[in-house]
Amino acid sequence: MKLSVWLILLLLPSWALAAMTVDADRFELVQGKQQADFYGHVVVKREDMTLKAEKVRVWYQDNKTTGKRVLKQAEAIGKVDIDTPDSKGKSDYALFTTTSNVLVMKGNAHMTSQQGTVEGEHITYNTKTKDTKVVGGDSGKQVRFTFDEDVQ
Repeated sequence: MKLSVWLILLLLPSWALAAMTVDADRFELVQGKQQADFYGHVVVKREDMTLKAEKVRVWYQDNKTTGKRVLKQAEAIGKVDIDTPDSKGKSDYALFTTTSNVLVMKGNAHMTSQQGTVEGEHITYNTKTKDTKVVGGDSGKQVRFTFDEDVQ
C-alpha cells in the first residue's frame, strides 16, 4: 500500500516551510510524542529535493506564531539517499536538527557536489554556514575528498 501524506515541515534550507509529499508502505502517528514514522520504500519529495530511505521518523512541534506544525528533527534509516540540484548524498543513517541546522550522515557516508566528492564514516554538515566535518571512523578508515578537475 502506498501512502501520500502532505506535511508542513522544515528540512534542509531548500525545504523551507512548505508542503511535502511522503510516500511509504506504512505510516504511524504518535500524537503524544509529536512523532510520525514512515516505513518501507519511503520517498520524501519537496520541490527539487528528494529523500529516500527504508524508514523515516520525524518529530514535530507546533509553531506558536502560526499554529502550524513544523519539523523539529528528522531521522532517516537504511539506504539513505538525498538528491538536490546542487548535491547528492548517501549513507546508512541521517539525522537533521532544525534548531542547529545540522545534518549528520553516518555509515558509509558520501556527498557529491560541483566541488567534488567527500567520503567518510561520519559527515556533519551545517546547512546554514556550509561548515563540514568528515570523520573516517573507528575502523581506521580514512577520509577521502576528490576534487573535480575544473575546481580552482
